[in-house]
Amino acid sequence: MKKYPLNEVAYYARFRDMIDDLALKYGDDPAISWFTRKQEEKGVSYNKLRDDVRYLQEMLVQMGLAGKHIAIVGENSYEWLVVYFAANYCGSVAVCIDIEQPDDTILQMLEMADVSAVFLASSYLEICSRYAGQEVNMFLLSGKGSLPTVQSLIEQGEAIWKEGRENREIDGQVKPENTAAIVFTSGTTSYSKPVMLSQYAILTNASDALANVQVGSRTFTSLPFYHTYGLTCSVLSMLIPGTHLYINGNLRTVMRELQLAKPHTLLTVPLMLETIHSKIWLSAEENGKTEGLKKLLKLKKCQFAIGLKKSGKTLEAIREKTVGSIELIICGGAHMSCEIMEEFMYMGVTVLQGYGITECGPLVSVNRNKANRLDSVGLVTAHCEVKIDEGEILVRGANLMQGYYKCQELTDEVMKDGWFCTGDMGEIDKDGFLYITGRKKNLIVFKNGKKVSPEKLEEKLKSISLVQDVMVYGAASGVSTDDVQIAASIYPSPEKTEGMTSYEILEQLQREINRINDELPIYQQIQMVNIREQEFSKTALQKIKRHMA
Repeated sequence: MKKYPLNEVAYYARFRDMIDDLALKYGDDPAISWFTRKQEEKGVSYNKLRDDVRYLQEMLVQMGLAGKHIAIVGENSYEWLVVYFAANYCGSVAVCIDIEQPDDTILQMLEMADVSAVFLASSYLEICSRYAGQEVNMFLLSGKGSLPTVQSLIEQGEAIWKEGRENREIDGQVKPENTAAIVFTSGTTSYSKPVMLSQYAILTNASDALANVQVGSRTFTSLPFYHTYGLTCSVLSMLIPGTHLYINGNLRTVMRELQLAKPHTLLTVPLMLETIHSKIWLSAEENGKTEGLKKLLKLKKCQFAIGLKKSGKTLEAIREKTVGSIELIICGGAHMSCEIMEEFMYMGVTVLQGYGITECGPLVSVNRNKANRLDSVGLVTAHCEVKIDEGEILVRGANLMQGYYKCQELTDEVMKDGWFCTGDMGEIDKDGFLYITGRKKNLIVFKNGKKVSPEKLEEKLKSISLVQDVMVYGAASGVSTDDVQIAASIYPSPEKTEGMTSYEILEQLQREINRINDELPIYQQIQMVNIREQEFSKTALQKIKRHMA
């Protein structure tokens, strides 16, 4: 494959430098927008963003919180981002709390991170108050109440600046190596760990993403900011080139707001694409056009194979109805089906899959606009190195974490001669494209030494139309721990199984699984199937929590 140069992009070592420089470059251009419950668009410019960050950080300095750990507990919002930026502007550490966790876990996260102040949404006041009993400063992100709000602090900070009383010494105290954030791992197979990432690591990673991918001028994200994918890739990487970023903090309104925003670029997880894809086919089925759509996609596949890239009027109309103006989708957080990505491609939408992990800032690799292999997670980013050690992906580079906060033993467990051991299995082809083959801890190991990656089988099972979610695992079938057989736990699509009995669902699934088994070696065949009545428990990035599924 012919290589092409990386995109030109600005790099920053500190958040102060980034925030100030973006205002100088883009001024009153729209920076961040969102929609109210009444579907009214609100937003701020790059100048307004810089001013709000400056004023809030001034108040943090005045209150003695510079350099302290400041937690943010709430859904995506403009105020959430201002607190994050302001904390880094004055050298504090933003502690990003995963609000999808149970109350006791949220409390544990606050305690683990030694938080001195909490900015919270009112719905989390009760749980955070239990921690605030230790004389911790508490503030509301927005709304009304007895606590000071982000807006009231901004107004107080503005008065200080206008009077020329701002602290001018703090700039020299903020270093690139300062810890910018403590972010908790999503915990799909174990408890969450507090990852420390420096200002330099996060900002370098954000710019590296842009060096690989050219994004549009209007972008949209609903990814949670308390995860590195949501913050680094869908916010920082979008602001650095001066795009107009639309943010969503409520999954119930995400599709409506996606249509209102009319973005060119969408950052998301596979679940959203799978949802849109399912709606396309359900609509075709309801209108008796399933066979017609199949034939049209088959024709487009042939045309694409000979270089005819236009999607055609019919598929463009389908795209307009389902994803509107979107032309580019950047997808991460979990594996994406190649078949689904292909179908979006035939409709004129490019889907770029990437790979990241919290400890790596998070981005390790991503496909490029003109170098995209659907079955790969792309090319390794500029300031990152990857090697494969006994099948496992190891990473080192500028984007790597500083370690787990106050957990040196855990840090030592995942580091090997300066390389971070991801726990993911993979391979790199001759052109430098990275492929994920499974998760080391999830491998099913048989008595004869053979190993099976459940993720590969899950991908095959997801091609069955009745399957909405699936988890493959090794079920004990004897006395010893390695005496196992492959089992699949399936959550059927409620829409596609409506009116069917449990027996009918299982019978149809078994027919499809038998067809898949016929194409597999005996040791890889699925031998047990159980049907779930409830959805799997998932992380905020929609990964199945395998240890409690």
